[in-house]
Formats: sequence, C-alpha cells, structure tokens
Amino acid sequence: MLTMTSGAFYIRAQEKAPEIGSPAPDFTLNCLGGKPHSLSDYKGKIVVLEWTNPNCPYVVRVYKTDKIIPELQRKYKEKGVIWITINSTNPEHKDYLPPEKLKEIYTEWQAAYSHYLMDPEGKVGRLYDAKTTPHIFIINPEGKLVYNGALDDDPRGEKSKEQKVNYVDHALQALLNGQEIATPLTKPYGCTVKYK
Repeated sequence: MLTMTSGAFYIRAQEKAPEIGSPAPDFTLNCLGGKPHSLSDYKGKIVVLEWTNPNCPYVVRVYKTDKIIPELQRKYKEKGVIWITINSTNPEHKDYLPPEKLKEIYTEWQAAYSHYLMDPEGKVGRLYDAKTTPHIFIINPEGKLVYNGALDDDPRGEKSKEQKVNYVDHALQALLNGQEIATPLTKPYGCTVKYK
C-alpha cells in the first residue's frame, strides 16, 4: 500500500514543471513535415522552446504585427541557437490547424524558427507546464533549464520597443556572453494552451 502511495506521489511530482537549473526533460515530436526531432539531438547547443497557436491574438501581435519573435529567431539562429516552436493544440479544438495550414501562416509571418513541432496529445506541453501562447523556455548547452516565462514585460503591446524589456533577448544575450541570466523566471502571458 505504501509503495503505491509513494509511487503515485512520485508520478505527480514528475508532472511539475522542471525548475530553473534542473535538466530539461527530453522529448521527441514530429515537425510539420512529419520528421521526428528530439531535444537530445541538440545537446551542446542553446535551445529555445516557444509554445504557439496562430489563432491567439497575442501570437498574432508578436509575430505578424510587431514581428518581435521572427526578428529574435533570425538574430539568434545566426548565432547558433536552436529555436523550436511547439504547438500543443488539441486536434478537436476549433483553434487546431493542420501542418500544411500552419506552414502557410508562419511562412507568411516570416517566421524563422529552426523547427516547428506538433504536440497534439499535449504531452510535451504538460511536461514543461507550458501555460500560454506564447510561453518560452530556454535551455543552456549543458541541457539545463535557464529561463521560463514571458517573451517581454509588455502583455498589452502598449510599450515602444525602447521601453519594453525583452526577457528572452536579454537571457539569450547573457548566455552567449557567458553571464548569468538576471531574470530567469517571469510570468508568461497570452492565451491558454488549448490542451486535449
């Protein structure tokens, strides 16, 4: 009886989001073209995990209107960062779009991710406790989680580029310079992830 209880507790504990400084859980998901990609494929690299849903107005703003994410993707991909965009939308939800349509939308938005991965079961989203679109996690070359949270400090999109603090930009810059990330944990904002 005790074993079962401790087993159940252990499973629940594992479902908690990985903490800053702890190893980022490995996973394998298919890209829009159907090819599997594993987090462990990018060992030794800085990896960004970004949760997305093109039907979310926050995502539309940071991609299409303000172009914040495409600009960041281009800037850091040139520096060797792997940018993985993940869609955990339930296939039964009205926001779900098939890979072909997603490819069309993100191409139109000039997205520059390394890979766009599908998580229809929501397993990876839950593994990381991704709450919103967008919600961003950064993993250092040692495979540890070093950032978890919002893109920036401007949920309503009211600040000018000069006024806003882009947490992801600052975190990646610090990592590349071998410095500590000043703000490793922030509260993500956006639409809720439409889990199964």
